[in-house]
Amino acid sequence: MPTLTELKKFAQYHLVRRVHDHPAREEELGLVSLGYDPARFADEIRALSDRFEVREVEDVRYAGRAHTIFSVTTPNAHAAKKRLLVLSGVHGNEHAGIVCVPEIAARLERERDALADVAVQILTPVNPVGAAELSRLNGEGYDVNRDFVLFLTPEARVVRAAFDAFRPDFVVSLHEGPQEATFMFANEHVSAALADRLLAALVAGGTTLADKDYFGATLRPRGLSPSSPAARAVLRLWAATLKMMPTGEFAARRGLPELTLESGWRSPDRDARVRPHVDLVLAVAHELTHAAATTH
Repeated sequence: MPTLTELKKFAQYHLVRRVHDHPAREEELGLVSLGYDPARFADEIRALSDRFEVREVEDVRYAGRAHTIFSVTTPNAHAAKKRLLVLSGVHGNEHAGIVCVPEIAARLERERDALADVAVQILTPVNPVGAAELSRLNGEGYDVNRDFVLFLTPEARVVRAAFDAFRPDFVVSLHEGPQEATFMFANEHVSAALADRLLAALVAGGTTLADKDYFGATLRPRGLSPSSPAARAVLRLWAATLKMMPTGEFAARRGLPELTLESGWRSPDRDARVRPHVDLVLAVAHELTHAAATTH
């Protein structure tokens, strides 16, 4: 049976769009910080500008400071047949999904010729204030990943604009959670066969797949929480009544496949937390390359 604390946390995470009036820190579920430094990270992203198109798409202000959301796009966007949008740091305290971006960029550059038919755009960090404050929430206390109905937050509006302008064929959102090991949520447009291939790619790279998600539900197959009719009904009800929607459902309503990767934030092993994010983005890019080659 879940404890009272766990029930309260579930309600906070899933039933409330604005949890606080500030970027409150997560202190109850065993999160291990990866030592994210926003200034150093911004320098790393700007240093990619000689190999990628790097844009500062939004400055979000908090406590007198501007916190930048960057867009990093491969230089083949004008000619590529397929497009992959990567959302990094929607929840600011889930740092593995942010600090992985320079490594993703390095892998994309190394495999540039093999991935010539796939353009990749990364938004990072989607929630820069939360990232700087080690908070799930944005500067006003909103959970950005619940704001894809009303779009009250500038961060959700940036994501919506990227969907509209970049027109992705696939979306990957990089997250972390309190479960052991790694799993991914798949929306209704991700086939079981594709999910199996991507899970195999994660395992081949050294990732340990979770037996259970952070709700304690058994995952079959290991590492995958697929869409189901019941889950889709809950998401529709959630959107209609509470006006809350995550990116996976927002993508689904546009007919787009989306995977939300969840590495385990309790681990102090930085590589074990970062590796799955890098490997999944590259595996999806290769799947899109194959799809581009077989499209007539």
